[in-house]
Amino acid sequence: MTDVTRYVVEFLLNIAAFLLALRFLMQLMRADFYNPISQSIVKVTDPILKPLRLVLPAYKNIDFAALLAMVIVMALLYLAKQAIGGAYAGTPWQITLFGLYETLLLLLQIIRWSILISIIASFVAQGNGHPALALVYELTEPVLAPVRKLLPAMGGLDFSPILVFLIIGVIEQILPQVFSALL
Repeated sequence: MTDVTRYVVEFLLNIAAFLLALRFLMQLMRADFYNPISQSIVKVTDPILKPLRLVLPAYKNIDFAALLAMVIVMALLYLAKQAIGGAYAGTPWQITLFGLYETLLLLLQIIRWSILISIIASFVAQGNGHPALALVYELTEPVLAPVRKLLPAMGGLDFSPILVFLIIGVIEQILPQVFSALL
């Protein structure tokens, strides 16, 4: 029974964290909120974020309420795993740091997978106006465009995703060391 409970709890909290991360990235990257998928994400996450925005408003295009909600959900996920497994969760500081660490990793994973999807879609469904692909392009273009400016023209080939994957990999290698130093 604990395996089923663990699976259900982890699944629900991971979905909540994923939707909150998408909401945060959509606002950060200034994605089109008239996209039907964006509107669905907004409708699902608004009940959580509206009360938080009363206390923690957004600044420019940074949605601090969504960021805080993600950290809370990731901390709850950690607490739930520890409680179901019967292990000690740690101090509140450790739980908060774990939530922040997992939030940063989730955001990096979403960016990585969005870039990968946009690469595949550029070969398979070029010029497709599907709302999901439009959202993926809107999430990846603000990350890839500055990198494209750094790289010289390579005869129509775009190597900016490779450099972004390298940067994300380096960040993922550095993050554990930073957070272990904070503990």
